[in-house]
Amino acid sequence: MKRRTFLAALGASAALPSLTLGEAAAPTSPKEEGKAAFVQPPTAQIVGADALAICWRSATPSAGTVFWTQDPALPREQWAAARRTSEGLVCSNRCDHLVTLRGVDFTRPVRFEVENIAVTMDPWWTHFGKRETSGILEVGPLVREGGLCFAVLNDLHGKAATLVPQLLALPAVAKARPAFVVLNGDCAGNCASPEALRKALLGTMADLTAKGIPFLFVRGNHEYRGTMARRFREAFAPLADTGLAYGAFTLGGVRLLVLDSGEDKVDGHREYCGLLACEAHMAEGSAWLRREIASEAWNAATRRLAFCHIPPTNGDPKSDAWHGATRLRKAIAPALAEGRIDLLISAHDHRASKLPAKGPERPYPTLIGGGPTETSATVLLVQASAKAAQATTYRLDGSAPEALAVQLGAPA
Repeated sequence: MKRRTFLAALGASAALPSLTLGEAAAPTSPKEEGKAAFVQPPTAQIVGADALAICWRSATPSAGTVFWTQDPALPREQWAAARRTSEGLVCSNRCDHLVTLRGVDFTRPVRFEVENIAVTMDPWWTHFGKRETSGILEVGPLVREGGLCFAVLNDLHGKAATLVPQLLALPAVAKARPAFVVLNGDCAGNCASPEALRKALLGTMADLTAKGIPFLFVRGNHEYRGTMARRFREAFAPLADTGLAYGAFTLGGVRLLVLDSGEDKVDGHREYCGLLACEAHMAEGSAWLRREIASEAWNAATRRLAFCHIPPTNGDPKSDAWHGATRLRKAIAPALAEGRIDLLISAHDHRASKLPAKGPERPYPTLIGGGPTETSATVLLVQASAKAAQATTYRLDGSAPEALAVQLGAPA
C-alpha cells in the first residue's frame, strides 16, 4: 500500500466510533462472537480505610469495569464506574482483573456490579464482543455501632472449600455475624496456576463475597512458593497506603497493621535456586514499620491489632531457631513493643496457642491460629471497640478454650 493511501485509510478508521464502557448498548464489531464469561467470580478485598478492591478472572481477554454505589436509592445507570488504568492506558485485553474502589465509606454497604467486554486487538482496530455481568453484589458495612467484628482464618493450605464454611458456621461465630474475614497467611498453598488458586481459595472467597463478606489478605510464607507466587497481583490487591503486601489503616478507631513475615528460609536456600530475594524486602518492611508507629494515624488510634503470619516467637526454642522467626525478632519485634499494640495475631505453627504479655520485650499477648486439618483448624473471632476488645479462638467442634482467649479493657 502506498504511504498516501495508507494514511487516508488510517484517517478514516480514526473517525469511526470509539468504545465508551459506560454505554448501555454493546458496540458493534466484526467479532461479536467473543464472550468474556467469568471463570473466577468477583472477590472483594479490603485494602485501606476507604478502599475496596474487586478481583475476578474472565475466560477470554476482556476490558473490565466495576459499577458501584453506596446510595441504595440511586438507579443502576447512575452508578459510578471504576476501571484499572496504568500510565494512560485502560488495562484490557487480559483475563485477570483487579479494580480498586476509592472513597468508600465502610460504615455503609457497598453495592457493585462487574462488567466484562471481550476484546481482541489488531494493529489498527479493536474488536469488542458480548458483555457479561456478575449481577449486583453488596458487601458491608464493616464498621458497626459496636466497633469491629471479624473472623481470622489461617493455614488453610488449599482446603478453604471444606474448612471455611464449617468454621464460619460455628454457632458462636455465626451469631456474631463477622463483617469481614482476615486470611492470615498460607491459605492458598503452593499454587501452580490460576485454576489451582481458584480451587484452593478464591472460589470460596467469591462465595463469601456473594454473601456480603469481603476479606483482608495477609501474605504467608507459602504464598512465596509455586508459579502463582510471581503472579501474585493477578489475585490479591496491594494495600492502598503502600502499594505492597504490608501496610496499615484504621477502621472504626482500630488500627489494623498487616505485616509480611516473608519466607521462613534464607534467600540462598537450595529449594529456591537463587530466585528468592526476601531479605531486602523484609529490611524495607522493617524501616516502614518504624515510620508507621511514629505516624499521626498510628498514635490517634484507640486500638492497634497486628497480623503477622510467622510469629516472632511461639515460646518453643526449636521453632524459634528457624530463620523466619529469628529474623522477625530482630526486624519487627522491637518496633511492635515500642508501638503499644494491643494484640499480635499470628499463625504458621499449625497448632493453636497463646503467649501472654512478657515484660518490655513483648508487652502484648500473642494468639496463634491452628492448622489445615479438622483436628487442628481454628477460627479467631475478634470484637474490638474503644471501650473493650476480645479475641476468642474456636475449634472446629465449637469449643473455645479459655487458654486461647484474650480480653482487653479500655485503653490506658
